Amino acid sequence: MRVEPATRADLEEIRAAYASARAIQVAQQAPVWPEFTEASTLAEIASGNLFRVFDDAALVGVFSVAYEDPAIWGDDERGAHIYLHRFARAATYPGRGLVSAVLNWAVARCEELAREGLRLDTWANNDALIAYYEKLGFTLLEKRRMGNDPRLSPHYHGLELALLERPLTFATASTPLATPSPTPAPKSSR
Repeated sequence: MRVEPATRADLEEIRAAYASARAIQVAQQAPVWPEFTEASTLAEIASGNLFRVFDDAALVGVFSVAYEDPAIWGDDERGAHIYLHRFARAATYPGRGLVSAVLNWAVARCEELAREGLRLDTWANNDALIAYYEKLGFTLLEKRRMGNDPRLSPHYHGLELALLERPLTFATASTPLATPSPTPAPKSSR
């Protein structure tokens, strides 16, 4: 698998991956992502923060990155991490290896930028996904309820999130950062 910056030409496949993620969220009775506007998706592409994951020639997933995230992490934001957001897989892809590809790319990016590690968040009540991330070396730091911060999309307002972190030093230990799991990641998108 390979990770590349998303392009304008990927817009329909990105929208389809997000639609698939929203369908999973609805089925799980979880909070549901809003329909992201074309303008906001294109802006994220233009900023270089939206990425696509390929398996051979097929786009199998997308994710976004941030290099600071004070709206969610508050005073814990130090500019020392890469923040991973909105993992979404193509509806036709079973998911095997997608998260590993993203994490391996993110660790390499951390090393390039001399960052301390990775951070991500998910719905606080998504125990299966939190456990999956913990198996990949993330630590649940806290659960935090989001306020009505104007920097956040309204769907975050009042939402409780689980904040997880994985130090870069873990990736250089004898245990690899991400190994393909014998079972795919839980079908959840947040």
